[in-house]
Amino acid sequence: MSGPKVVRIVTREEIIALCEGHLRRLEQAVVRWETEADRLGQLTEQERTATRARQERLRALLAQDAMRELQKAVPIEIEHLQRDLLAREERAVLKAAAQRQQQRRLQENASLLLKALASRPDTPQEVLQALTQLANGAALANGEQLLAQGFAQLSSGTEPQPLGQEQRELAQRLKGDAPAVDLEQWLAANAQATRDPRLQQIDRHIAELQLLQGEACAEPFVQALARAEAQIQVQQRNLLLDSLVIELASGTRDFQQRRDTLAKLQGLASELQTHAAEGHETLLAQVGQCTTASSLAELDELTGRCEAILTAHVHAQAALARRQAMLQGLAQLGYEVREGMTTAWAESGKVVLRKPSTPGYGVELGGKADNGRLQVRAVALSADRDKQRDQDIETIWCSEFARLQALLQDGGGELLIERALGVGEVPLKEVGEVYDEQAASVARQRTL
Repeated sequence: MSGPKVVRIVTREEIIALCEGHLRRLEQAVVRWETEADRLGQLTEQERTATRARQERLRALLAQDAMRELQKAVPIEIEHLQRDLLAREERAVLKAAAQRQQQRRLQENASLLLKALASRPDTPQEVLQALTQLANGAALANGEQLLAQGFAQLSSGTEPQPLGQEQRELAQRLKGDAPAVDLEQWLAANAQATRDPRLQQIDRHIAELQLLQGEACAEPFVQALARAEAQIQVQQRNLLLDSLVIELASGTRDFQQRRDTLAKLQGLASELQTHAAEGHETLLAQVGQCTTASSLAELDELTGRCEAILTAHVHAQAALARRQAMLQGLAQLGYEVREGMTTAWAESGKVVLRKPSTPGYGVELGGKADNGRLQVRAVALSADRDKQRDQDIETIWCSEFARLQALLQDGGGELLIERALGVGEVPLKEVGEVYDEQAASVARQRTL
């Protein structure tokens, strides 16, 4: 198949740029993982060292020209870091939720003991004051110890004893070996019915808010929960709890979506800062002001703008690298490559190269190169020629094309045939001499 061809070219520069983009995203993922895990108090120095060591091994693949391995391994490592961070956050949230539930149990149990001790005038005031603090929601480090003291006071309290000595002895014999009731058993016997399962959901959401967004964001919901629990009317209490569950769940989803979008936006802005910051300073400043409190619409809009700019930049750089790689390869095969041909090709969509050893013939390169697809074919530079040579020229071009593929492959790129016609299937295209002067004309215009 030595006639006109549609080919796809991938240059070494393009592959390196892709790998460097992977490594930049990996660096951002590692920094975010370290920062958040450290903030949660769940990062050891051994874990930090191991993660950085894996990152360096992946970075070394670029210097080793192991580009395919790098492109496969880096996304896997990024996904691992994301999953690991989510698992750490989940553990931290569950721990914080368990602490809230423990505090709730202390508060309820203190209220129970206060009611039981109300009829005991001999109870020390310091015990009653401590239990009152617990019942009012104070977080005391010795809460369990205070409950035990209150129960001990309840168990040891003396009441008027109207029975005589013989009656007391009889009652003691009848009691026999019945086990003494401990604090846990007493609380279980006197506690309210099974707790509302909605409270567990609410505690988890509030713990997540406090951990990931801060106390200020969680405080309105903490107050709303207190109002709901203080509500005496069951129907009104249920309405308040249902509303709180829905609002917290919705807020959690929105926050996670905003946080993920912000992380993506910051990654894009970092790439934009590195490669195409000129002329986009205002956009980068807007991104720098964004937080997880920013609206999702704003984050999406800025993300779209950054993606469009980066996509255009990447395509332009890749197209330039493709044109240069093709021209350099043909120059090595003996074709004349003049100054300005790269620009002429970009502006006109095609360029013709001549070869001194085959006068009257050349090779035409066409296509914008933006998507990697090009058209290549042997062409005649004049209608006044021996047309019997046309098929010989196409055959020569066949061997040269194979050499061009080898040259690009040696340089780390690829030149793949997507569609091709056989020798002589279509007449050789005549381009005339106009293309010979095209590159020189463009060069002169650039100089002026």
